[in-house]
Amino acid sequence: MQTVTKVTRQRRMGRYNIYLDDEYAFAVDEKILITYNLFKGATLDDAAIEQIKSAEFSQKAYTRALIYATGQMRTSQQVYLKLKEQGYDQQIIKDVISRLKDDHVLDDVTYAETYVDQAKSAGKLGPRGVKFKLQQAGIDQFVIEDALAAYTITDQVDALAERVGQLLEKNARHSTFLAEQKTQQKLLQQGFDQRLIQQAISEHRAIEAPDADQEWENLDRDATIAANRYASFEGWEFKNKLKAAMYRKGYDLNLVDRWLKQRD
Repeated sequence: MQTVTKVTRQRRMGRYNIYLDDEYAFAVDEKILITYNLFKGATLDDAAIEQIKSAEFSQKAYTRALIYATGQMRTSQQVYLKLKEQGYDQQIIKDVISRLKDDHVLDDVTYAETYVDQAKSAGKLGPRGVKFKLQQAGIDQFVIEDALAAYTITDQVDALAERVGQLLEKNARHSTFLAEQKTQQKLLQQGFDQRLIQQAISEHRAIEAPDADQEWENLDRDATIAANRYASFEGWEFKNKLKAAMYRKGYDLNLVDRWLKQRD
């Protein structure tokens, strides 16, 4: 048997050094100190010491997980992967996650609902994009579906009304056709519904028609670059290559013919 002869507080809050028979033995969390009554005069056999060390190891895992999970909202899977990365075994991780759930630190349902609300407010992810992110975070499929019920078609329409204008402006250096294609592609990648995207683009164009001067300016720039690239060709072959290049960029071939006539 060994006796606790001294207990000193560390600089780190909630940590204590334990001395057995006047020699430093180990450090413990305050919770372990109280749970195992590690105060001066307590006696410990080898089995008790090993139990305390094991409990301290688990408590350390809990403390690390608690810090990780309270810095920002986390899912059970995220905490699991973090502890696994730090070398803790499956049983300790399972126990820690269970404690965190009991302490209402981890709640995958609340996480999913909050993520959906934030995504709706930000307007940068559609329902499929949100679903993918939640799946990555390890949220149960049924929990995801329940949370996504709050992301309505009206929410998508409102988000798209703003996003379409932003993306079309961002892609304004491209042809009108290509700008719309890039806008649609980006929004599909972000998980919005294709039909609603096309509807939003159409409604935007009904209010704000493509700028003909901008289209001509873009064509002039791109066609000039292509003309320099194909300068070694002449006549029909030159025009055919240039028109093919401009067609791939989404320009109307009648507009390209006009540019070629002006060049000649």
